[in-house]
Amino acid sequence: MNPLLGYKDLPIEIKEQIEKVVGVWKKHLGDDLTGVYLHGSIALDAFSPKSGDIDILVVVKDSLEVSKKLEIAKDIIAIDRKPCPLEMSAIKLQDAKNWKSPGNCVFHYSDFWTEKYVERFDNPETEVYVADHEFPDADVTSYIKLIKQSGIVLCGKAIQEVFADVTDEDFFAAISADIDDYDFHDYAPRYFASNVLILGRILSFKRTKKILSKYDGGLWMIENVPADLKYLPQRAMKIWFENEECLLPEEDLERLRDYLVGEIKK
Repeated sequence: MNPLLGYKDLPIEIKEQIEKVVGVWKKHLGDDLTGVYLHGSIALDAFSPKSGDIDILVVVKDSLEVSKKLEIAKDIIAIDRKPCPLEMSAIKLQDAKNWKSPGNCVFHYSDFWTEKYVERFDNPETEVYVADHEFPDADVTSYIKLIKQSGIVLCGKAIQEVFADVTDEDFFAAISADIDDYDFHDYAPRYFASNVLILGRILSFKRTKKILSKYDGGLWMIENVPADLKYLPQRAMKIWFENEECLLPEEDLERLRDYLVGEIKK
């Protein structure tokens, strides 16, 4: 397997990219910025530079004007994938301190939305839902839970000053919501293997009450799914962490999905 990295071990170009993200938020918000917090695989010391995203949660003092959000998105797009994909959401300080899933997001950026943002820059009539609206997002519940466990302050106030505790029950409800509709093929094709590992992580939390990285979650899956399906998480890990080309037969994937969803719902 590729070596997995924590924040202190990141290559200089990735640290510089993260610093540029922080700089964008400081530039546009100034004193209205409460803090910028790193979560995801970097916070779990399980980041793969070849496949991992940089996951960030931003806390702001108040709502953001749509024009401000578009300015931020334009600057973020300019540094996205240089070298790593960026994913980030922003929430208000009051909500962070009193978080109730699915909560309220004031901004979001990921590569799923890049094209829409770019269209909006050229055509003001184009709607970008995550910029034009504040919206509920249960995923932020899991971000806060992980930040409370092992998050990294990139700038701003200490984690304990900003974020409410998320109970295990609220966290599990958030990560298992809509589990009946879980699809390994959701989002861009590059996320396929990641989606396989994420479904196993949901079950691993139910069983262990620990948030595992995709890597550790994959190892957990290998030990805990039926013997004839163990090869699927093994291959998913090779795809995600080593960029190997591996076949994951759809019939067996459906059996794996049915097993994991069934165990999650028990």
